[in-house]
Amino acid sequence: MDAGTEAAIASAAISAAAAGIAIWQARLARSQADLAKDSADSAKRQAAAAEEQVEIMRMQLAGEEADRIESRRPQFTIEPGYVSWEDVNFPRGELIISQVSGVALSGVSVTASGEYVNGLRGEPIYDEHSETDYASVSRLELGSMSAGADTSIHIDLEYRHVTPIRIELELECVAREGGYTWMEHLVARLDRSPEPARLLGPRRPRRFGRDR
Repeated sequence: MDAGTEAAIASAAISAAAAGIAIWQARLARSQADLAKDSADSAKRQAAAAEEQVEIMRMQLAGEEADRIESRRPQFTIEPGYVSWEDVNFPRGELIISQVSGVALSGVSVTASGEYVNGLRGEPIYDEHSETDYASVSRLELGSMSAGADTSIHIDLEYRHVTPIRIELELECVAREGGYTWMEHLVARLDRSPEPARLLGPRRPRRFGRDR
């Protein structure tokens, strides 16, 4: 075998070895890439699972907070009232709202609706003759309240109305601490004022038998 042939064979062997190394390196790179992709996919799955867990915890905390706020909700009662003509120009019905439970409130406002309802009695006003009347408002601020407190409101009515009248009240309540807000719906009834009791004088005792 001459020198040229040996050189060709050696060159071919080197080329084959280089090709084998290149193939091995390519396979190694592909394997590393697959491992990297699997790691990336695993990291994405772990991140998604962590986000889902955080969302679950957030919803649980939000639910617990909502339950805590709801447990502090104020409760009210309202008794049936009567229509009065004592004010200057309008028939008005008086209702008493009582807070029976719940947190202290920094403010309570009320609106009224129903057949024959014209609004709520607001602040007093004075005319040129210094006669006192009241402004009619659609929304009335009742101020602060707490459990055990009560306040009265007056419902402005149409001049011509028929009793009993169903009154629906919407109360917006703001907590003194935390500033939480609740809406309360109350239903009451206004009736005609009862007739005053008739005063009877002393009755003469009945006599039995014949007078002598």
